[in-house]
Amino acid sequence: MLQSVRKSLAVPQSSLQPLAVVGTVGSFGWLLAHDLVHPVVVYLLQLYLSF
Repeated sequence: MLQSVRKSLAVPQSSLQPLAVVGTVGSFGWLLAHDLVHPVVVYLLQLYLSF
């Protein structure tokens, strides 16, 4: 049953994925540059990326 759920939720590789990644990182960078991101979020992201 879990494999059937996993197959239905699988997102196919598309040409829009790089655009989505750039948009996500860019919007987070814009929010970070304007001090609109809570410091706890930045700390948790640094903690996540350190492992």
